[in-house]
Amino acid sequence: MLDNVALGIAERDGVSRRMWKPASKHSEITDEAMQLLATLALTSDARTPVKDLPYGRQRLVEIAIALGLKPKVLLLDEPAAGVPSQDSGRILEVLAGLPGDIAILIIEHDMDLVFRFAQRITVLVQGQVLVEGRPDEIAADRRVRDVYLGEATHA
Repeated sequence: MLDNVALGIAERDGVSRRMWKPASKHSEITDEAMQLLATLALTSDARTPVKDLPYGRQRLVEIAIALGLKPKVLLLDEPAAGVPSQDSGRILEVLAGLPGDIAILIIEHDMDLVFRFAQRITVLVQGQVLVEGRPDEIAADRRVRDVYLGEATHA
């Protein structure tokens, strides 16, 4: 897994095409990759191939690779989909602990996850904006409850 994260960092720095040995063999890149893995509590798995990790940890590796690029915006499409609940909680902890200068845009159908994490929510129905607002505003909106929470509309 260390090579995967290190390669992202090397790409960001523009040195990946000049590398003749694995990215993790470059000490400055390895040091940064290990620091990144430490922030995601992944250092114990640094030498484990990604394919041998549980799915939730694989998702964290994907986030680590993305963070190695130092993004201004992190776009995540259903980051906890298929991840056991104990691991999805860890993914949310990681996202909540990211620096405030990284904007996080999550596309998610799990409304519990959305309400636990989001500061602003945009609800789409058939590609159109239904409503936007803070989580408390969205939770109170009858249209959202009708469409996503399965409550019947009362006339």
